[in-house]
Amino acid sequence: MDIVDTYAWVKVYDDTVSECFLDNAYRAKYSWLLKLRCRGQVKLLKVEPGQRLHISTSEPQFKEVDKFARFLRAHVRGGKVVRVEMPWWERVVALRTLRSGRELVHYVELLPRGVWVVSDVSGKVLYASRFEEFKDRVVKPGTLYQPPPIRGKPPWNVDALVNSLLSGRDLVRGIVSEWGLPGYVAEELLARTGLLADKFKKPAEVGRRVIEEIPLEYGRIVEEATRGKGYLVRGEAGIEFYSPYRPRLFEEVYGREIRELDDFNSAVDAYFTELEARLRADEKKRDLERQLEAWRRRVEELERAIKGYQEELEAISSKLSLVYENYSHLMEVLECARRARSEKAWEHVLECGVSGFDEHRGVIRVRVRDVELELSVRKSLEEQVLELEKQRGELWKKVERALEVLRELEAKSSELERELSLRVYSKPAPKYWFERFRWSITRNNFIVVAGRDASQNELVVKKYLGDEDIFIHADVHGAPATVLLRGQGVPRDEDILDAAVIAACYSKAWKAGYSYVDVYWVKGRQVSKSPPPGEYLQKGAFMVYGERNYLRVPLRLGLGLKPFCDTVYGGYIKVYVGPPDLVAETCISHVILIPGDADPSRVAKEVTSILVKKALEKTGVKFDISEQDVLNALPGPSRVIHYGVGMGTYACEE
Repeated sequence: MDIVDTYAWVKVYDDTVSECFLDNAYRAKYSWLLKLRCRGQVKLLKVEPGQRLHISTSEPQFKEVDKFARFLRAHVRGGKVVRVEMPWWERVVALRTLRSGRELVHYVELLPRGVWVVSDVSGKVLYASRFEEFKDRVVKPGTLYQPPPIRGKPPWNVDALVNSLLSGRDLVRGIVSEWGLPGYVAEELLARTGLLADKFKKPAEVGRRVIEEIPLEYGRIVEEATRGKGYLVRGEAGIEFYSPYRPRLFEEVYGREIRELDDFNSAVDAYFTELEARLRADEKKRDLERQLEAWRRRVEELERAIKGYQEELEAISSKLSLVYENYSHLMEVLECARRARSEKAWEHVLECGVSGFDEHRGVIRVRVRDVELELSVRKSLEEQVLELEKQRGELWKKVERALEVLRELEAKSSELERELSLRVYSKPAPKYWFERFRWSITRNNFIVVAGRDASQNELVVKKYLGDEDIFIHADVHGAPATVLLRGQGVPRDEDILDAAVIAACYSKAWKAGYSYVDVYWVKGRQVSKSPPPGEYLQKGAFMVYGERNYLRVPLRLGLGLKPFCDTVYGGYIKVYVGPPDLVAETCISHVILIPGDADPSRVAKEVTSILVKKALEKTGVKFDISEQDVLNALPGPSRVIHYGVGMGTYACEE
């Protein structure tokens, strides 16, 4: 985030984040995460020093608690954000938090090599994302916090900006060096003032009166940035740039597609969500390339070993062939040499027709067909033949084992090559408010929410059930309060049936192993949390008045990978549940589940593998799907009775 981004975000989102309670802190691969509870909603604040600070709708699959997150949990969790501010005209954001009467200041430096520093109100450093001695300051516990050197100049003082620019080498580099703005903002200012063609001219050549228009335009850009709108610049590779003002430079000069959003934070989140996905894909590719290189080295080493075994085997086989073909002659020579050695001396073995000998090793050399064979005088020829046969057998086994391992290594290398050639989808999907509950979307795009427990049942009825919404409940004890949200439309019978599948499958009838269960539905106005006089309603319980409409619903649940399209985040995939026919129609891969006795974690592993495999068959893309997401969607012990490729299409219309 540059200085204009930082100023705009603080100005627009201070009210959004202030008074939010800090529920937890985590460390993800690229950022720290603060889980905020803001006026009944859960928000995820991503903080990456040196890069960004924004609210995100995409939650990383893998989170951990490092030392800094542990410090935040110990000193901040349970407190609240008091204020968000930008103390200086520089990329440093100060979050003030309060817990048990103690106020802390979090300085998040978004400059390169920036640090997240936590201090008390006096400025004494308590902890930091890392401790370091810089050239011009020290970040260590107990020291007073000093910000990085302030290079930026705010747009308010036009004369100061003009005077500093007049001392620059040329227009564009003067704006960058004297005003502390990045090159693309400098060029945006020059493009808007009609001076882009003169960007390398000396300021004196342009003239003060013309130059005075540049800081005025700077002020207009900053004012535009605080209106809260966001802009995305899209190229062939995806989102290339985000901005809180309309980037005319990219639109008019570079001819890029510009997408306007109602919310600047969404633009920042969309950019970094896509960037993280690309970084993960690149890291995975590099990891696969390293693995492939290691496997190839093992293949080469094994091939050399096999070649050595085969050469040794060929030499022994040739020697045995010569021995067998000349067995009688070699036996006579060997017996003669053994007698000569024992009765006379080693020199006399030459009288037996040998071509040479080695007294220390106890061997003689006999030439047969221009090949010189070595024989030991310490053993009989039969013993030596048996030893050679044994060596040949052992070498055969070594070669066979090595060839078997080689085939496995080559298969693994081929598998890695195939995986490298695949397109891998690892983009995290945005998370919406209804995903805290059991949820689905009907065939006419109505949202269905169902409670996961008594507390959520209470919340679903109290907060989300309107008079004209549809309330659905399985006619068994232990079933979720399910609401078909009407929104701006009128649900049809088929939508009610879609929602009834959720109400039925997530009831205790599933764990009891039922095949069918009766489900009733009523209008929201027929449901009340007020008990009759003299009675008491437990948490998650409610009263239903008037006529109920009953349906008999089979306990069959479809689960698949459903493609979604979003104007901000583009295309993404979610694990989706619903009636089997609807899931098959809308998902790219799917399974059908019925109640079973298999452990949910084992079923989740099986289902994840099936969904990824079938999606790959359909799209040629390997989807990186979380097994935990599948597990969270299961109603309980289950059995897969069908799976296949769905009719859904992973493509977004631009």
